[in-house]
Amino acid sequence: MNAVEYDVLVKLMHHISEPCRGTIYHYTSADGIAGIIDNHEIWMSNTAFMNDKTELRMLQDNPTILKESDFTNKYIRNAWRNMSEQRYFDTNYYMASFSMAKDMLEQWRAYGCFCIGFDAKKLLMRKGISFYRCLYTASDIKKWILKKERLYSQDKLEDDEKAWLAFNVLYIAAMKYKNEHFKNEQEVRLITTSSHNWFYTESPRMYENDLPIHVRRHAKYEYPVPYVKLFFEEEGNDDRSKVKEKEMEMKARKLKDEPAKQRKPLPITEIVVGPIEYQKEAKTACEILLADRGYKGVKVSVSNIPYRGL
Repeated sequence: MNAVEYDVLVKLMHHISEPCRGTIYHYTSADGIAGIIDNHEIWMSNTAFMNDKTELRMLQDNPTILKESDFTNKYIRNAWRNMSEQRYFDTNYYMASFSMAKDMLEQWRAYGCFCIGFDAKKLLMRKGISFYRCLYTASDIKKWILKKERLYSQDKLEDDEKAWLAFNVLYIAAMKYKNEHFKNEQEVRLITTSSHNWFYTESPRMYENDLPIHVRRHAKYEYPVPYVKLFFEEEGNDDRSKVKEKEMEMKARKLKDEPAKQRKPLPITEIVVGPIEYQKEAKTACEILLADRGYKGVKVSVSNIPYRGL
């Protein structure tokens, strides 16, 4: 893949993404909110390790949603055939979950006692990040796929790039399509890629925006979970477009450099303290932490839901 083809591919991937405006909400624990504010970063877990047992499998488990005759794009038609037959899952995607719903009891029960509001448009200013709203019905995901297949022109791409792009349309659809029992969560997913193996070994520039991969122990199960750290860094002059690096050289360099990067505050707009026993104290603690870490002016409120189970 040459530089021109890569730039075209990046633009087409941008068109697959979806605009997301307003405030989106991330529900988390006390440890979670402390880490997000203290370190100015959001952890995004590898999509192969989500809590939903049907995650990424809803589309493949329902191969009758679409017929091959539904497609006008032969590359997406072939990708659909391969997805249905091979049951293939990519492991280069990383995700953080948000909700369109503020102060929802179901979310408090499932994910923690703090809700962080983020400016969605500003989050998307980070290179390599895309938003996707979950869809919960077969008809909705079918409409989305057929709309995306007609969205772009691929004239400047080689056959393998066209096939790669077609696969990504369907893989993103698989990430959007979620079990109907989760519909009330109104989920919005923040997605990025980070390749643990380079597919195009002669084009290192395309991997420069990949975030370094870390591992953490799963809270319940005894195995390591890969994740990446999303943050906004201060502007620098480190132009490495002409530097030739091998795969492991780039990975080692990025892991080494990441801790020293100067982070900007995240686009946090508000904090809601959930229905917990010591709401007043928790609100005060959040206000102190926010002010001390550069988030002055961020409003902290408390939930009015009369629930005492957290």
